[in-house]
Parts: sequence; structure tokens; C-alpha cells
Amino acid sequence: MPIIIAHRGHSVGAPEQTLAAFRIALELGATMLEADVRRTADGALVLLHDRAVDRTTDGSGLIDELPLEVARALDAGGWFDPAFAGQRIPTLDELFDLAERYDADLCLEVKGEQHDQTAGLAIELATVLRDRGRLDRDVLASFDHAALGKARVAVPGARLAPDRLPERGPTSAEALIAQAHAIDAQIIQHHFADLDAETVAQTQAAGIEVWAWPANEQVDIERMAAWGVAGIMGDDAAALAQLASDGRRD
Repeated sequence: MPIIIAHRGHSVGAPEQTLAAFRIALELGATMLEADVRRTADGALVLLHDRAVDRTTDGSGLIDELPLEVARALDAGGWFDPAFAGQRIPTLDELFDLAERYDADLCLEVKGEQHDQTAGLAIELATVLRDRGRLDRDVLASFDHAALGKARVAVPGARLAPDRLPERGPTSAEALIAQAHAIDAQIIQHHFADLDAETVAQTQAAGIEVWAWPANEQVDIERMAAWGVAGIMGDDAAALAQLASDGRRD
């Protein structure tokens, strides 16, 4: 069975990137949580997809210009549903605590606006994973492949999952394998819509896992599973977990 990866938590049923969304995803059966990591103005590591806090909190401004104390005072849940009012922008440490409680793995998406910024954060995250003894289970992901490569050089053993969109070049097994080998990555994360069974099979035969995202419709989830992808990432942890449940019954 593929790894069940909750994209920003159970983000169809709870405010994305909050502890509520991550906890619900794990309770529904996800085995890995995907989260975007950014720095605050004072260097704290927090979970937020956008650079601006406006879309997913009741505040405004850029997270890298807000100190942690200010960022943590924002409501990160009420915009989604009043039932989630009072949810906060989580810290990375809180996510580690949750993952350890549920024995879950993490896919940490490294966010940054400039290469040097992204590379610095990737190296910092790899170091944190090493110091926490989680290098063998957690994964670093980014669209900045070179930044991931620098993290791998700084912290040998870091597991890398470069993200890939179709418009960045032709999707072929040869292209995916080459991109993974360029930074010694073990995984390629690719948009599900531009994959096919042959590409998945050839890439994985070369020892590179293919993780498909964001598969949210049941037909797409089932197609990715039939093609044998190693991981399926989506916003609906319940739909993904149903796949695992069906597989256990077969």
C-alpha cells in the first residue's frame, strides 16, 4: 500500500496547517503529515503555506516580518469555521510532539522566496531532524532542488523529495530519475495529473519512489494506487485512508 500523506493536514475538514487539521488527519488514518515550514522575524520555525498570513489567519503581513509572539496571537482557525476559532499558527516543535504521539512521519516542505533563504532553511531543518533522531523517517521537500542538495551535503543521510510540476519539463522516467540523482534524492513528488503507469514503474524500478499529489478525487486516488505509486498526498485524509482500509480487506 502507498504511504498516506495528509497535505497540510486534513485540510478539507479543518483549517490547513493547524494542529487540529494534523490531529484529525492522523485520527482518520494518515501515516505521514505534509507541512510547509517558514521562519518568523525572530527565526522561529512555524507552519504556514503562504508568506503572508492574511489568507489563513485574522491578521495581515508577512510571516518573516512578524515575531513569533505576534504570529502566535493570530487566530488561524476562525476563517475556516467558527468551530475552529482559537487555533494558532503551530510551531515545528508542536508538530514533532504530535507526530511522536501518533508515531507518524513528516514531509516538511521548505519555503522561501530566495534560493539562499530556502537553502539556509533546508540545512537548518536537516540539522533539526538529525538532532532529533528522525533522519531515517522524515523527508524534506522543495521546488528548489538545489537548496535540498545543499541540505544533503551539510547533513548526509537527509531524505529528500524534490517537488516537480509538469511545466518544468517533460515528464519521463529518464527526467525524473536524472533530477533525483542530481541531488541524491530518494523520492520525486510529482503532480498526479501528468503521471502515467509506465513512468511510475520505470522510475521506481530505478530505486526512486514516486509520490503523487494532490490526489483528492476518489477516481484519481484509485488510479494512483493502481499504478503503484509509493505515496499518495491529498487534502482529504478520509478518502486516502479509505484506500488503505480497502486494501487491508482485499
